Amino acid sequence: MDVPLSEFSSQDLERELYARAQNTDGSKQERFGRLMAARQQEPQVPNRPRRGSIAKFGARVQMEDFAEVKMFSQTEFGLLSNKVRWRLERVRRTEDGEGLEYFHPDVLSRIDRSKTYMLNMDEFLVRQEPYIHKIFVIFVSRTCGQEHKLCYARSLAKLRSWDEQIEEFEWPLITTENITSLNVDNAELQTTLITPENIAKALSYVLGTIKDNKLENIVAIACDTNRLGLPAVALLVDASGLAMPPTLYDIYDLRSTLQNMFCSACVRILMRVEHEIYTKSTYGDQLCSLCSGNRTKNMNAVLLLMEYVNKLPQILNTMWNFEEHLDKPISLVGLNNKLLKIYGAHIKRELPPITFEDCAAGSGLLQLIVFDALWCISTESEPEELNLQTIAYQAASEA
Repeated sequence: MDVPLSEFSSQDLERELYARAQNTDGSKQERFGRLMAARQQEPQVPNRPRRGSIAKFGARVQMEDFAEVKMFSQTEFGLLSNKVRWRLERVRRTEDGEGLEYFHPDVLSRIDRSKTYMLNMDEFLVRQEPYIHKIFVIFVSRTCGQEHKLCYARSLAKLRSWDEQIEEFEWPLITTENITSLNVDNAELQTTLITPENIAKALSYVLGTIKDNKLENIVAIACDTNRLGLPAVALLVDASGLAMPPTLYDIYDLRSTLQNMFCSACVRILMRVEHEIYTKSTYGDQLCSLCSGNRTKNMNAVLLLMEYVNKLPQILNTMWNFEEHLDKPISLVGLNNKLLKIYGAHIKRELPPITFEDCAAGSGLLQLIVFDALWCISTESEPEELNLQTIAYQAASEA
């Protein structure tokens, strides 16, 4: 898809010029001209196999919009195609009728019941010009920071208006005022496309699957609880009759918040809490010892730190109930969103530009499907591929 150059951000230009081995220096207009010239000079190869688009519910994405895919051999492209096909089958319309979503409950039903897992949630700001595009995701991963699998995703887009400030859409927007004040007017500082109702609905799909499969080894949800409005989400989930695991601040978001509150003492204690090795007989004394040395007078930071620490005993005791941790020391160094943040950074850099109309129709979610297949690509077949016939990829018909 040849997107008009007016739709390109500086990051888009850098990615496209780099893919064509072009100079990325100069002003934005100079790079516009360089990319246009490079497009016109691209040779047309008559015998090159056609690599079709993928489509669902009227949304469509051209696979070759991804610069990496352009360089694939036909064998490599066939491998990617199988991984895209089964992901595409799990794209559906949202219940509110406002877009598309991806939900893959089999990721949850296949987890090892002898090991402990967590849910990771975040909202990625993919682009902020010329329109706002965000993707909300829920992953399931091991508490040791492994086996990171996409479980749920939803893409949302919104046109910018002239009176909006860029800062409204940049993350993280957690400031001292947001953390320490209960004034609801502060919520206006954190304009978001996905609402607590959207997040609660997504969590209900996941938690419903956990309940149906009687999975007791999902020990926590790691996320930015303030930015995603988890207190409101928790009320909606509780009202639906589902139980949420303990919700922990992602430790990297919490550290940034404490740094913004100018409390280095709390930051140091937080890092010690993360890297401590806990044993079942002494974990309570260990936590008390780590936190008792805090001499800061910043009580707002202390309250935030202790809110995090006070949830750890429940999580640790749950983890000790499973074979993976039975009678063994536990480190919490993997109980965070580190892999999710790496994933999100790559999404922001690698998703090619599309028009607002295509993004709003759901193509932004289909782009994520292609990206996730690229992220997980390997010669080893995934479980969903075992029943797929290996065929040359063709353009998908609209469902």
